[in-house]
Amino acid sequence: MMIGCIVRRRPTGQGFLLRQERYWASQGASSATELAGLAVHIYAEEEKRSERGPMAAYEELITTGQLRQDARQQATVAALQRVYTDLVSQRAAGKSGRTTSSGLTLVEARRGENKAEMGWWKSIFSSNDSAAQKRQQEAVKGLYMYGGVGCGKTMLMDMFATSVPRDMNMERIHFHDFMLEVHELLQEHRETADPLSLVAKDIASKSKLLCLDELFVNDIADATILHRLFDQLWSKNVTLVATSNRHPDALYEGGLQRQLFLPFIDTLKKECVIHDMDSERDYRKLAHHASGLYFISDQRESELESRFIELANKNPIEPMVIEVEMGRRLNIGRVGGCIAYATFAELCDQPLGAADYMALSHAKHTLALSGVPIFDAKSKTSAYRFVTLIDILYENKVRLLCSAEGSPEEIFAHVQTYSESKSGTADDEDSVVDDNLGFVKDRTISRLIEMQSNEYLVAHASRHAPELILALKEEKEARSRARYAKR
Repeated sequence: MMIGCIVRRRPTGQGFLLRQERYWASQGASSATELAGLAVHIYAEEEKRSERGPMAAYEELITTGQLRQDARQQATVAALQRVYTDLVSQRAAGKSGRTTSSGLTLVEARRGENKAEMGWWKSIFSSNDSAAQKRQQEAVKGLYMYGGVGCGKTMLMDMFATSVPRDMNMERIHFHDFMLEVHELLQEHRETADPLSLVAKDIASKSKLLCLDELFVNDIADATILHRLFDQLWSKNVTLVATSNRHPDALYEGGLQRQLFLPFIDTLKKECVIHDMDSERDYRKLAHHASGLYFISDQRESELESRFIELANKNPIEPMVIEVEMGRRLNIGRVGGCIAYATFAELCDQPLGAADYMALSHAKHTLALSGVPIFDAKSKTSAYRFVTLIDILYENKVRLLCSAEGSPEEIFAHVQTYSESKSGTADDEDSVVDDNLGFVKDRTISRLIEMQSNEYLVAHASRHAPELILALKEEKEARSRARYAKR
């Protein structure tokens, strides 16, 4: 008998974002009556767990030794427990919180006719201030958690998401995925007077609790619409729980037309408690680093090629065309079995984006990436694409093998924030002085390190290749015995 939780993408046109589905299965039941009894028992146990909230789940992990005591993480869990308690209390009291718009008023409809004449794109820049005035009473205040890499933001987000009762209409999704869905729906509604209102209405009809992981804005297209989109979501009683590496005031810092984004920051700070969860520990660096995945020697290209051939497992190596959202295609020159091989130039020097990398991660669960350079002023745009690629591979637990000119720290050595450049640490003409890139480089370095760990490989195997789990555990035990024998 097994209880689990699946998070999966809904097909386009059948819903928005990801739908949390809990399911149960039973083996060996001799009759429908027995199976029904088991189902009732499992459902009751699951409901009992969900009623405890994230604090009880966190304390259980501490008690069983799966997590270490960390005062800052505990403070964050307390903040998440407050959101959980408020949501459960609101549901129990039957409060609607904010009015939910069922459509356009006659006045709004006439305004919409004028907007249609001006074009749909212009409509997404103007905020509907009247939406805020229609709020009848205070809804559940959300939570914005920010902190450095490895402090446990995503882990605590996932723990919170799995503790939410099954009937609360919760969506847990990475920010990259969320914005891809938003832009796709905007395209679908582009012929309407106000497409963004339809997108917001669709999201709010499916989700009253939106959990966004790794909120980070570096795209002007995202920046220009976030204020009006979330202004409408909050007016429809949607509660936001988000993680980020940056304080709200530092989001999209130095970006083009940032003045269009500033109202979003102001409203975000009103609608969410802003919680700093910087921890002195980086838990990813505590993980054991496996060898044979990240090659930096003089023979790195031949080593990567050998591993690619090995993992292709005698399958024919041939080109592959991957379908990408919005009708585009991604050409991969070499694919063998579970693994795709591509050069850095093919994936990061070309005008590709999150949708392309998402399609690749769904097509093959292992990627061999050749020729990662040390980033300099000439490769700044490519560095941004590389950061996006690693984020998406990591989120989808794709196994990464790569050859690079240096270690994860070394390939970002020239990347500086503006404050670092003013302090004189920007040492040469190769330096990349960019606040956004300088900020996210630590996350990317941390993830590149973690993606070499046995723990990450077990997570990869659990999702994509369960048959590898036993071999990974045996390999870890063998290394432990070898280290012990040397003492």
